[in-house]
Amino acid sequence: MLAGLFVATPQLSAQSLRPGPDGVTLIVRPRVGDLLRLQMEQTIEMSGRRTQSSVPPVGSGTGIDGRRAGGTLPPASKSPDYGPRRARASLRVTKLVMYAHSLVEASDLTSTTLLATTDSMAMWAGTAAEQARPEMLPLPADGRQVRVRVTPDGAMRVSDPPPGAMELGATLASMPALLPEHAVQVGERWVRDIVLPSLPVSGYRADGVVRTRFRLDSLTQGGRSAWISMEGELRRDGAARELPAGTRVVTAGTVRGTMVLDRLRAWIVDARTVIDVQSEVTPGPAEAAQPMLLDLRIVQRIRIR
Repeated sequence: MLAGLFVATPQLSAQSLRPGPDGVTLIVRPRVGDLLRLQMEQTIEMSGRRTQSSVPPVGSGTGIDGRRAGGTLPPASKSPDYGPRRARASLRVTKLVMYAHSLVEASDLTSTTLLATTDSMAMWAGTAAEQARPEMLPLPADGRQVRVRVTPDGAMRVSDPPPGAMELGATLASMPALLPEHAVQVGERWVRDIVLPSLPVSGYRADGVVRTRFRLDSLTQGGRSAWISMEGELRRDGAARELPAGTRVVTAGTVRGTMVLDRLRAWIVDARTVIDVQSEVTPGPAEAAQPMLLDLRIVQRIRIR
């Protein structure tokens, strides 16, 4: 009944997949009635340790880049060594595996409506030295299904999620627009902003916006599969509202990954992402504690069949 209210949209045929003079169009618009089966694997690694401060304390007369009032850099100032670390103290690991399926209910030129259902989910949390299999999580009856609106550029929004919406709803709701608005040639780049997931880390929330560069690397299978790579950096310097007054947080990170768009199915069928974030939390003048270095790594793989 709902699908009848929407106009049928044209789909690419096998003959029309090859690049034209202006390149290829990359869009998300699956056919009404398609069933998309999803498998998501996600690992989150978090660790923290005390260190010597590399950030000038609040009120020291330095600016946001560490310069003194006279325009010179303090001699002892040294930028933190951002990025993934070989040895992480007190490493905590959380692993999540989720299976779900989505039915394409309706589609037009502006958006596609999916009924997404979480089938099963397993999770494990512990230290890096522990070896254990993820345990199945109970699925509440009122939180397994959500309706999702998908635009042709890949952005997803959950429509009226139930109070007990599962991880699937939270994952889909955070998907930004990834694809370009115009046809692109192999080797061409475009830029999008990606919001990092907000995660509680040692008393404050690690989040931010990453300016991400995408590139159409290649076309295979006669133009059916579009291989896309992405990379971006995060830099943020400021205060955190969750922490005591005067506390300063410097955050830096990287995001990199690849994804494959099936242009015949008009859907992203494989996506791999690695996000590395490090934050240095420097206490205010009233605090006696040493600065804390916090490392966060998120590795995610999503496959659709």
